[in-house]
Amino acid sequence: MTSMPRPPENLNEFQSLVQLIADLRGPDGCPWDKEQTHTTLTPYAIEETFEMVEAIESGDDAEICEELGDVLFQVVLHAQLASERKAFTMNDVVYAIASKLVRRHPHVFSGLAVHSMQDIFDNWEQIKAAEKANKKPQPVNYFKIPSHTPALQYAHKIGEKTEKYDFDFNDPAQVLAQLKAEIQELEQAIAEKNQQHIEHEMGDVLFSAAQLARHLKVEPETALRKTNARFISRFNKMVESCQNSIEQFTQTVRAQKEFLWKQAKK
Repeated sequence: MTSMPRPPENLNEFQSLVQLIADLRGPDGCPWDKEQTHTTLTPYAIEETFEMVEAIESGDDAEICEELGDVLFQVVLHAQLASERKAFTMNDVVYAIASKLVRRHPHVFSGLAVHSMQDIFDNWEQIKAAEKANKKPQPVNYFKIPSHTPALQYAHKIGEKTEKYDFDFNDPAQVLAQLKAEIQELEQAIAEKNQQHIEHEMGDVLFSAAQLARHLKVEPETALRKTNARFISRFNKMVESCQNSIEQFTQTVRAQKEFLWKQAKK
């Protein structure tokens, strides 16, 4: 019988965080942490990054500190997963970024003379190009879209590229028909209760919706953000009708909630 892991004594030390996350993934660790993979954690990494940006925009130092910690947790957790499969360790991650910073700042660490900010930018790009030349060749990619682009906007930009390559629908009606066909395939996947198939078809629906938005001259990310804000506003109005009590709203019968929703939409 193994003994339960104990929290590190110095929680303000980086190595303590590394050990803490290793314990969370250990035999007596947290069931949720133990079942995670790089793929399952990806949405959380994106979410935590956006929350960090919101905290920075708020100017609240306490919030910034907390959200930076959440981002760091994602970094260390991914490194722990890699360490378990003998790919790389947290030390390798630290070395990779530290050596890159030294390499890309020769004007700071190697005495290279620079005379302007443009010199710094030019050196940076030259060093990046040299690094890229030394890396293993990557498959040809005709979609030069920044990897950090939100998925819906990414799909929109893919469509813009294929339009230039003359591989596109002729008009919105054709895209709408394709979207309806994808929804039918999603319905079939739901009926089969195959989660992998459902995810695949749901992705096709979202991709087709992004292409329809493009043909209708609508930026999908903007449209969805406005819809999100509209939904939140209406939901808050529903709760206001329940004396601003989320508990009271939660316990309200479904038919009454539908009535409150229709009132909020007005």
